[in-house]
Amino acid sequence: MPAYTHRLSNGLGVIVHPIPIADSVTVDVWVRTGGRHEPPEWLGLSHFLEHMVFKGSERLAPGELDWAVEGRGGVTNAATGQDYTHYYITVAAADLADTLPYLAEVVLRAGIPDLEFERERQVVLEEIRRAADNPDYTAYQLLMETAYGEHPYGRPVLGTPESLMQLTPEVMRAYHRAWYRPESMTVVVTGGIDPERALALVEEQFGSSAAGPAPASPPIPPQPRPQGILRRESDHARLEQARLKLAWPTVGIDDWQQACGLEMLASLLGDGRTSRLVHLLREQRGWVRAIGCSSLVLKEGGLFCIGAQLEPEDVARVEATILHEIEKLQQDGIGQAELDRTRRMLTHEFLFSAESPSQLAGIYGYYETLGGVQRIQEYLELVQSFTPAQIRELAQQYLSPEAYVVTVLKPTALDPAMASELQLACR
Repeated sequence: MPAYTHRLSNGLGVIVHPIPIADSVTVDVWVRTGGRHEPPEWLGLSHFLEHMVFKGSERLAPGELDWAVEGRGGVTNAATGQDYTHYYITVAAADLADTLPYLAEVVLRAGIPDLEFERERQVVLEEIRRAADNPDYTAYQLLMETAYGEHPYGRPVLGTPESLMQLTPEVMRAYHRAWYRPESMTVVVTGGIDPERALALVEEQFGSSAAGPAPASPPIPPQPRPQGILRRESDHARLEQARLKLAWPTVGIDDWQQACGLEMLASLLGDGRTSRLVHLLREQRGWVRAIGCSSLVLKEGGLFCIGAQLEPEDVARVEATILHEIEKLQQDGIGQAELDRTRRMLTHEFLFSAESPSQLAGIYGYYETLGGVQRIQEYLELVQSFTPAQIRELAQQYLSPEAYVVTVLKPTALDPAMASELQLACR
């Protein structure tokens, strides 16, 4: 990962990764604020602000950034998470000098005009309504609310209709002034550009932004640990198959060695057809349509999750089988061949995810924002260093069959009268 790192005099971090054979360049601006930094009454503010940044500044009209970039065949986009917000453009290398000023202007000096604020509020409200219609989003949010409780990670990044209606342009402008400061930002440039030229362009567009510390985050309660089995069930009208999710609280990004080991454990259990749970529950028994594992790593705490898509009547036996397989792993451990397969899977997945300038920029920005860009090299080294005994110990330490979170989202049951009408209609 031959990146050049630099810090401007105003505190802005800069990462440049040249790719001589690339014809395009991605610039990705990462801001260290997201859903977890919002007071409960401002829920959804970070995501709403992400929308409003594209509405221009005092010098740029709404949509001018898009015209400047897309008019040259480029791409603009943004995303908001619990720990970050980021904005990026991908353009031809020859167009970077002409387009970067537009991106810097809207990110640093977002105008948040009153009329556009009211218009965009309706757009975000519609996004929330569409998300509520999505069973997978609903199942994910049900898990996060159950697993994190009062912790900010349990709240939806999109916010709620009630919280969105309480927000004002003045509140958003104050939030932008407080958090969108150089010390809280990293600009990543990847692609076909000379590093010195890239740094000069970033200095020119971002270097004059005034320095100043970001505000202190609101107090965050500790991540809850389940006492016994914490179960929640719900239903969804648009669902055809149930969604089963089991989860265990784990570690944040500051405990990077264990976080990497848990990533290996997740791959071993549910990554690919030959992983334990996929092979047993989908390929052999056919009890699930899909099953997978993930180890979510956030700034303030992680979550090890096993999720399955299945028929509602199979939920109990699939849950019991998952727990049985975890107990087997804790007792018997894993073999060297299985560990070697997991190493290859994770290493190749990482390499495949870093092939384009935009993918690389996302990796650099994510790691630098959460814990430092050095985590990238540490990850690749740690994946190669774990032993079978260490993976077994992680399973014993974190995946307790007696204390975990389980959520089930099932199809809404039809009342008998409606069911009879549907049967008659089908005839």
